[in-house]
Amino acid sequence: MMRKWALRFIVLCAIPAGVCAGQAGSTAPAPSPVALNDTQVLGRRLFQQRCAVCHTEAVPGARRYGPVLYKELINGNEDTIRTFIGNGSKGKMPGFKYGLEPAEIGAIVEYLKTVPRPVVRSGPAAEASVD
Repeated sequence: MMRKWALRFIVLCAIPAGVCAGQAGSTAPAPSPVALNDTQVLGRRLFQQRCAVCHTEAVPGARRYGPVLYKELINGNEDTIRTFIGNGSKGKMPGFKYGLEPAEIGAIVEYLKTVPRPVVRSGPAAEASVD
């Protein structure tokens, strides 16, 4: 009996977090359908390392601390977004000007310009995560 539960635990731990993110109610940014250039690939990696913890849902229904970011929010506001990433905002978001080079901040912005608006699906998890 104990082996049976241990096996279930191991299997559940082996499921990648990305599998859960695609379920109903998720508002995580969808994968970009366009091919990314090297700068955008770097930006995606940096976003996943530094930004995704607050700007995506780890699991459906989990609290998201920052807004979902996508290209319609970024286009036309690139300089403002770069400044905001660098300086942050008091009590809301840390600034990254000492942890990221200006080119890396620019790469994050370039990546975000490729992210489509996420589809919000209805369901119990989506209703629970509405802010």
